[in-house]
Amino acid sequence: MQSSKRGFGQAVVIGGSIAGLLSARVLSDHFEKVIILERDPFPEGPEARKSTPQGRHIHALLEAGLKVLDGLFPDLVQELVREGVDIVDLARDAAWLQSGSWKARYEGGPQSILVSRPFLEWKVRGRVTALPNVEVKQGFGVEELLTDAARTRVTGVKVKGPDGEQTVEGDLVVDSSGRGSRAPHWLELLGYGRPEEEHVGIDLGYTSRFYERPAGFDDWKILVVNGRAPEARRAGFISNVEGGRWIVSLNGYFGDHAPTDDAGFLEFARGLPTPHLYEYIRHAKPLTAPVSHKIQASRWMHYEKMARFPEGFVLLGDAVCALNPVFGQGMTVIGLGARLLGEQVAQARNSSGGLHQGLGRSFQKELSKIIGTCWFLTTTLDLAHPQTRGKRPIGLKGLLWSVQNMIDLTSLDVKSCMAFYDVLHMRKGVEGLLQPGFVAALMAYNAKSLVVPREKRANLTTLPPPPGRKRSPAPPDQQDAAA
Repeated sequence: MQSSKRGFGQAVVIGGSIAGLLSARVLSDHFEKVIILERDPFPEGPEARKSTPQGRHIHALLEAGLKVLDGLFPDLVQELVREGVDIVDLARDAAWLQSGSWKARYEGGPQSILVSRPFLEWKVRGRVTALPNVEVKQGFGVEELLTDAARTRVTGVKVKGPDGEQTVEGDLVVDSSGRGSRAPHWLELLGYGRPEEEHVGIDLGYTSRFYERPAGFDDWKILVVNGRAPEARRAGFISNVEGGRWIVSLNGYFGDHAPTDDAGFLEFARGLPTPHLYEYIRHAKPLTAPVSHKIQASRWMHYEKMARFPEGFVLLGDAVCALNPVFGQGMTVIGLGARLLGEQVAQARNSSGGLHQGLGRSFQKELSKIIGTCWFLTTTLDLAHPQTRGKRPIGLKGLLWSVQNMIDLTSLDVKSCMAFYDVLHMRKGVEGLLQPGFVAALMAYNAKSLVVPREKRANLTTLPPPPGRKRSPAPPDQQDAAA
């Protein structure tokens, strides 16, 4: 159905989490009406939802994701800052032990915001639901896809809601329902078969809680501690969030999960690769009890490889690829996927073929390119653990050796750290690591690693001070004692 004002008639979005909200936002520019179908009721305020248990744990937004957010909601970041959210220079404000070596700190790194997932989702939801052509239906679970007689085009969904079963028509249906997506089953019932699934088993456990943030502390705004695989299985994070709080998340692989009692939580933190995080929280005031969440595997559903794919249907977010959250790429990939969806619908609007001339297949293929780099980087490091379940590529040992050397190089060489951050935060693609200066520095470091012990060619022990300071930051209780 065509509409002279916005181009298309009605779109249906399955799921009201971040992926669904951003999808609805980009579709609102091109459809007369966008309907979000959410199984669970939304909370009144910035509270974690049952359907997003990961929301109670630390979340990161890479610079590329922040730019998407700022582009879709031009004054949202400023509003967040006014309400206590920190906007940060991650090279300056982050103290990061990555794979056992501390990142160099300098001015001019990628920007991000430090915010809890429920607070960010609440703010985004408020913006999206305020749009005049967006309607949210809460308490509606999608039962199946509806199609035309030939089963070549999705025309809507059958839902079960408070008043029983009904149908909701849509010129485009977007599945952003997360890991629990039923799309593989739906597509199989329609005769399309199931997508190829790729899994990397990590048996990851997160345990998180909030603390009161020490007054006046500014040596870092986010602390990340993760050791070098395969020796280290644990990692820990402290991040400023709104409300003058710290969120502290402890995670471990392969069943080594942080307990949810006070003493066990602290003891797990004591067992991290360095004592820094433990020292910062052992005298801090807890505000909430620890809560846990477990993830068995990273998973990628390869819809882009399917031999046939219906028109009028796309998927994004965790419904397609659920990355290891330790690496903090999930929300950024969702944001980039939503932006891509908006771009492709805009192209369809300006073409003679409209929505139903290969948009679904084209979108899934282009989305796979965004996912591919992130999947490669995260799973490569996860496969350094012998317990990780997944296909190991030929040459993995040599690749890991070079990647670990690259990480160690960034602990002392600022220019190399800049190149690394440019790729990590998607300022550049992987080609950013192929620049002559970076390649020369890494080759020289690789050669050096053959003859110089690691502890003499990387910063493994000293938490770097913020730029302009000479001393390493001390935990707040030690600073108070010194004063």
